[in-house]
Amino acid sequence: MREKSFGDEGMKKWIGSIKKPWAIALGTVAGIGIGVYDKGLALWLEPFGDIYLSFLKMSVIPIMITAVVASFGGLLSSQETRRYLKRIIVVFFIGMLASGVVGIVVALAGNPGHGLGPEARQTLGTVLMNAEKAHAAGQPPVSAGFSEFIKDLVPTNIFAALNEGKTLQILFFSIVFGLTVGIIPKQNSEQILELTNSTFKAFEKAIGLAMYGLPFGLLGIMAGQVARTGTDILLAMAKLILLIHVAALILIIIGVVMISLISGISLFQSFKNLREPAIIAFGTRNSFATMPSVFTVLRDNFHLPQNAVNLIVPLSIVICRFSMMLVFTVGTVFVVQLYDIPLSIGTIMFVLFGAVLAALAGAGAPGMASLSMIAIILTPLGLPADAAVVLLLAAFSVIDPVLTILNILLTCTTAMVITGRPESQTFRSEASILSDTSVKEVL
Repeated sequence: MREKSFGDEGMKKWIGSIKKPWAIALGTVAGIGIGVYDKGLALWLEPFGDIYLSFLKMSVIPIMITAVVASFGGLLSSQETRRYLKRIIVVFFIGMLASGVVGIVVALAGNPGHGLGPEARQTLGTVLMNAEKAHAAGQPPVSAGFSEFIKDLVPTNIFAALNEGKTLQILFFSIVFGLTVGIIPKQNSEQILELTNSTFKAFEKAIGLAMYGLPFGLLGIMAGQVARTGTDILLAMAKLILLIHVAALILIIIGVVMISLISGISLFQSFKNLREPAIIAFGTRNSFATMPSVFTVLRDNFHLPQNAVNLIVPLSIVICRFSMMLVFTVGTVFVVQLYDIPLSIGTIMFVLFGAVLAALAGAGAPGMASLSMIAIILTPLGLPADAAVVLLLAAFSVIDPVLTILNILLTCTTAMVITGRPESQTFRSEASILSDTSVKEVL
């Protein structure tokens, strides 16, 4: 019996170690190494990574729907609703503007479109000429613009939206359904909210179990991506890629510092608490796949109200595209400088607010699809949006991991700012006058 007990305990430790950061990092590094040195094996492993990512996406949509429905339905009957909704609008808008400002400042300081070597200019020039020729030959426009975004907001058929993965339409339906659940008689709404909460817990558990396969999933994902990434155009755009990483790092640091200041948790501990969602975001490059981990961290590590977290996080991930604000602002400055067009204060302001519209227009779409919305900024400036999208698409596989981390950590920041951590503030006020033992008794 002792041997069996010891064996069971050892097996549990081994299984638990699979979710450790070192195991996840090992899977990532191994995938990168295979992609560089053995492209055949990398392409063979890639479908397994795709299957893993598909499973995460399959589970995340139900989580998003049930979280939003339960949150709106529950909050509508409370006095907190109006305060949260007002804060969401204000914080989201200010957060997006701040991301754009950082992007423009970093781009103007770094000049990504100036000082390029002859080889880099030749490579980029060839790409731009090919893109412009394709557009002149009758290619369809890159983007239909912001009006198309408004038109496509409301789904004509929710089942078609679910089938096609139109996240923004699914989110809109979830919000409407949640609001109506909140205003129907209480005896009816309680049954619906109980069902949505149970469904949420079930899929959250499924995601938790799937995390044991994360190192292996990352192995396939990273191997395939590295094997398919070209090198010439990436080298030509090295300055742009570096500046996007610098700007993202600045915003990440600002976000975590704000979390630390509001929560009263040390900066080191705040980084440590956010480590798991950051690693998942880096590996999967999918904000929705990271959402369950964000729920857990904000609820358990930072003690934010669950209803508020379930409401704010999906809305932020879908609507508040901090990463795309960064790409649109830095990318626009890059293209403007490539064409040697001077940037006035008026043009910079147009780029900033145009980036907000472009980010909203791409809400709910995958990152690569959202890139096409840069046409909202470039077309009025007389610049070829098609050519810009081609360049950004070439660099996207390299910048996507840090952009996903940025989205997730700033989503955590917005949740912290919006909620104001009422539970934590009470805890800190008690902790300041009570000993550690008495605090535990109070809790």
